[in-house]
This record gives sequence, structure tokens and C-alpha cells, in this order.
Amino acid sequence: MSEPTMAAPRQQVAEAIGCMWWLPLLRGIFLLILGGYALFRPGMTAAVLTQVIGIFLIADGVLAILAGIVGDVPSRVWTIVRGVLAILIGIFVFANPVLVAGVTATALLYVLAFTAIVVGCMEIFAGIRDRKEIEGEGWLILGGVLTVIFGVLLLIAPLSFGMLVVRILGIFAILSGISLIIFAFRLRGFGKKLAG
Repeated sequence: MSEPTMAAPRQQVAEAIGCMWWLPLLRGIFLLILGGYALFRPGMTAAVLTQVIGIFLIADGVLAILAGIVGDVPSRVWTIVRGVLAILIGIFVFANPVLVAGVTATALLYVLAFTAIVVGCMEIFAGIRDRKEIEGEGWLILGGVLTVIFGVLLLIAPLSFGMLVVRILGIFAILSGISLIIFAFRLRGFGKKLAG
């Protein structure tokens, strides 16, 4: 009687990982693209950078909603709400790049900074909480720490830093993306090991 009850949670975890490992992978790829764009195109106008960030927010929101619907996340409702908010903000930012860049650049900077800090803290918490159930939790925690640092840099970096700030943000986005991609493949391998 004890064997089936022990096998059931193990199978559920394996199935959840099988459904979810590609979400951090896609998020990492999006961060790599955003970081590469910022790093290698630092001279872009504020309006273009704003549109790129808008696209990233929309993509990140879609992934959050998918995670909330199909995944085993700490809070499905909060994950879906966060995704919807990210999509709405992303659509507004993408549709109004000049307005956002010219009039509300500082406000956008703070929104992005606080979003990054909250998401990073959630990743750190998830990595610590689930460390016994997943492999590669160190990469998730590292990605969370880098995301928090990214948010803090956004908070303290004055807009006048221009290209330097864009490059710094690009580097942190790339590092966070790499961490998430490595974590995704470690998670996938762990899911296969549990299933097998």
C-alpha cells in the first residue's frame, strides 16, 4: 500500500516537470535576445528600446499565463494575474513608444525595476523551497539573484548614463537568460530521471 502512494507524488512531480521545463527555457531565450539587442545596439533610440522591452513584457506575460494554467506553480492565480499585467503593460509600451520614452520613462524604469526585483525574489524563494525536489536549483537561485540585481541597477541608474546603462542591462539580461536556460535543461533531465 505504501509503494503506490510514494510512487504517485513522484509521478506527479515528473509530469509537472515534463510540462513545465520549457517555460524557463523560453524565458531565458527571450532574455538572451533582449540582452544581445541592448548590448550590441546600445545606440538605439529610447523609443526603439522601449518597444523591445514592450515585446519582452508581452512574451514574459504569455509565459506566466501558460505557467499558471498548465503548471504546478506556488500560486496559479498570482502567476496568471502577473502575466496579464505584464501583457497589458507590454502592449501599452509597444503601442506608445514615444509617449512612454518621452513622458513616462522614469515611471517605466521604476515599474520594470520593481517587477524584476519581485520576479527575482520569487525565483530565489522557489529555488530554496524546492531544492529537495529539483536538480539545478542553484541556477534558478542565481538567475533570481541576477534578476534582483538587474532591478536594483534599474532603480539606481540615472537615465543620463545612456549607452552605458543599456550595455549593463544587456549584460545582466544575458546572464539571467543563460542561468534560466541551464536551469531548464537541468530540470528536464531531472524530470526524465524521475519518470524513468
